[in-house]
Amino acid sequence: MSNALAHRTVAALVTGVAILHTEAKEGKQTLAPVAGSILAAICTNLPDKLEPAIHPHHRQFFHSVAFATLIGGGMYKLYQWETETEMEQLLKCCLLVAGGSYLIHLAMDSCTRRSLPLLGKL
Repeated sequence: MSNALAHRTVAALVTGVAILHTEAKEGKQTLAPVAGSILAAICTNLPDKLEPAIHPHHRQFFHSVAFATLIGGGMYKLYQWETETEMEQLLKCCLLVAGGSYLIHLAMDSCTRRSLPLLGKL
């Protein structure tokens, strides 16, 4: 069963490695992998803040396949955004990390016995 510590650990590792890989391809070396890991560790538990695990059937709309699809679609559009300033680039990166860490949480929850509802209650 996934818990908050497991969500934070996996999100931080996956995000840090992904940013590190991207920087290596571009020939960069910054602190972005560390900053991204920290942001991912913070944001990955957002689904449980929106729908606290106070009972076994707490997973509703914000823990659903439908919401994961909405997040993924939004991230795709965000990825296509052609930024013009460094602030826009920073915002884009932060939002992609936050969305990705949210999806990591849902992916981990989908592997549990209760999995994720298709739609859930609004």
